[in-house]
Amino acid sequence: MKTLGFAAILVSVCAMAACTVTSGGGDGGAGGEGGEGGATTTSTSSSSGGGDGGGTGGEGGAGVCADATEDACLDCCDEAEPDALTALGGYGFWECGCAAESPCADVCDTTDATTDACGEDGTIIEDVQNADCVMCLNELSDDDACFVAATDACDADEECKPYLECLLSCQE
Repeated sequence: MKTLGFAAILVSVCAMAACTVTSGGGDGGAGGEGGEGGATTTSTSSSSGGGDGGGTGGEGGAGVCADATEDACLDCCDEAEPDALTALGGYGFWECGCAAESPCADVCDTTDATTDACGEDGTIIEDVQNADCVMCLNELSDDDACFVAATDACDADEECKPYLECLLSCQE
């Protein structure tokens, strides 16, 4: 099973944290839980063969990217689920940089207001520029336990889960 490149995802999401992406996520999220929901949408617009194609790729709504090559599939997931990608990055940043026992807590969760990227209320302070924190996160291996915790948190979040489902469809 190919690793999801979580460290790369995390760093890219941290880099674009100030950006707000609002396009492209609406319909993908609706099809995420019920692949049949996506099939219904395609069958209402066309009755010639569209249902068959939607059924095979509709596993969790993630099939929209599954037919692409591996790298293109990963890029497709980023574009198809931007809000879920941002949520996953937030979970990764928190679990790897802010949680009490996280590997980068000593450089991400500081007492200096100019470098403290971790809010006391469980939020991430996005406008803080902390190069040491980003470097620490960037050096983590994809199989670090904090990424497992972040993936588990994402999997339990209905708004984040479609991105994981899309990534898994790239590995099939």
